[in-house]
Amino acid sequence: MDRRQFLQCTAAAPLAAGGGIEIARASPHGRLLIVIDLVGGNDGLNTVIPFSDPRYFALRPTIAIDRESVLPLDDRNALHPALRPLMPLWSASELAILHGVGSAEASLSHHRASELMQAALPDFPWADAAADGPACSPAPVSLAQALAQIASGAPLQSLHLALYGFDTHERQPAEHARLLARLAATMTALRASLQASGRWPDTLLMTRSEFGRRAAENLSAGTDHGSAGAHFIAGGWLTGGMFGAQPDLDLLDRRAHPALQVDIGALNRGVGAWWSGAQARLIPGAGLPLS
Repeated sequence: MDRRQFLQCTAAAPLAAGGGIEIARASPHGRLLIVIDLVGGNDGLNTVIPFSDPRYFALRPTIAIDRESVLPLDDRNALHPALRPLMPLWSASELAILHGVGSAEASLSHHRASELMQAALPDFPWADAAADGPACSPAPVSLAQALAQIASGAPLQSLHLALYGFDTHERQPAEHARLLARLAATMTALRASLQASGRWPDTLLMTRSEFGRRAAENLSAGTDHGSAGAHFIAGGWLTGGMFGAQPDLDLLDRRAHPALQVDIGALNRGVGAWWSGAQARLIPGAGLPLS
């Protein structure tokens, strides 16, 4: 596997999540947070597609996903066809989708945007290494090795995985489809392993990306750096669904980006509280309780 495409496992800091949520009692190992970074800036509009909006197709005459191939979730939202393996999670209400997640500062620098994405995260503790070792190996490992750790019953508290390549400035359609297929395969493999180990009911899995992409395609059949985008949250205890709304593509922000709806810092603080065992609301006033 190419080094820039590997999935790595490391002690991670809390991140984001939610959806009309109730949780059963914690497992003997406690709550497990899984973070999947989509490194480079994932294109939210071609991930969760506003397939009924003619403006979407006008802004993206060559890279818009064809209406006939999308996976409808409701009368406005559809998943990219490469994400078909996630449909069983959606049907089981184990998948929540948050629209418009980003930073209020909206930096378009990869480095600065990554700093902002991490800034509100409290320190994420390691497990006691005296008996069973740390919560997660600090060394980069493959997805197969991460799955093996889950299957072994190791007392994992966090997994941090990274998928590289989402900086799709050119030739986006084929590359983005490949990346989303890898994401779907990763999420479904983790779900299956966690179900088998009995930890899925105590797991919060979330995707994040340092920023989104512009609403309009560029001249290279790609998209340039934007601000907010869609994030996925999954878990066996979720009451999933759609949270927030597809951006109004006739009312973009001053840089022609989809508008921010949810600040990543608020999500980070909510997840930190969830991981610590508290009842929490991921976004104040947004009706996304965690318990």
